[in-house]
Amino acid sequence: MLIVFGKVFAIFIMIFIGFIANKIKILPNEAIPHITKLMLCITAPCMAISSIYSKTLSADVITATVQTMAGAVIFFTASTLFSALIVKIFKFKPSEDRGMYIVAITTVNSGFMGFPVTKAIFGGDIFYLMVMHNILLNLYMYGAVPPLLNIGAEAKIDPKRILKSMCNICVFAVIAGIIMLLAGIKPPAVLDDVIQSLSDATIPLSMLLVGMQLGSSNVKNILKNKYILLTNMTAMLVIPAITFLIVNQMDFLYTDVKVVMIFASAFPTAVAPVAIAEQEGKNSHTLAEIVSLTTFTSLVTIPVIAVFLMSYYY
Repeated sequence: MLIVFGKVFAIFIMIFIGFIANKIKILPNEAIPHITKLMLCITAPCMAISSIYSKTLSADVITATVQTMAGAVIFFTASTLFSALIVKIFKFKPSEDRGMYIVAITTVNSGFMGFPVTKAIFGGDIFYLMVMHNILLNLYMYGAVPPLLNIGAEAKIDPKRILKSMCNICVFAVIAGIIMLLAGIKPPAVLDDVIQSLSDATIPLSMLLVGMQLGSSNVKNILKNKYILLTNMTAMLVIPAITFLIVNQMDFLYTDVKVVMIFASAFPTAVAPVAIAEQEGKNSHTLAEIVSLTTFTSLVTIPVIAVFLMSYYY
């Protein structure tokens, strides 16, 4: 228990360092896009591909992979329906933003934030399954999010643009990793060392970046919007709790799969939908504020959930 708490504490110390560095202008707001590109285009793909090709293919790995990906499909479908119900019951306004709130609740940050946190706390096996879960998240974000954002509007969906959005370096890295896993291919030792070294840089980079993003947020203004507060509560508390209650009853699932499904549901709103909303001409500003608030909330909820999962399942 103390080991897990220590790992969680170390991660959030890095976030705090990023926060302070942003406030005192060592890492100003102008540095955020550059560090984001460094992580998303270099270190995170290395982390993703190495987590896959380093596995040994076995019946258990195949079963766990199938269970995780099937569970992710069910999660995103069910959470979308549940979020739509919440938005309707509480009559979110304006009505043209209802799709945006649904997206804010359902798009979990299991990649950008989930990858490093999961690997640092739970290790390689759970992290591999989180990568598999993230494949479905990407399909959901670039396939389902544009039409969800346009709920109530007469906007046409451009399949070519959606497909282009899916073609990013992280996705290619995952595909390459799966091919290497299935073919039993391992990179030369020198190349593997380079990939692993770059992979290891993802955790401190991403946590510093989260801190920088929080440092540039105006929390006081965000807290004045009751719909943002309700979205935050639903995404960060209600959905993870419901996910645990349901998944915990599924005795046929591997323990690692249960942990991934529950832990993935606990992450804050993903950053990518903000760019998608901007592209679709929707309320990207409010969505960005939700990202900030859910990320702040996760500083409390993720450590608690991580310690709980470790003590409950292991």
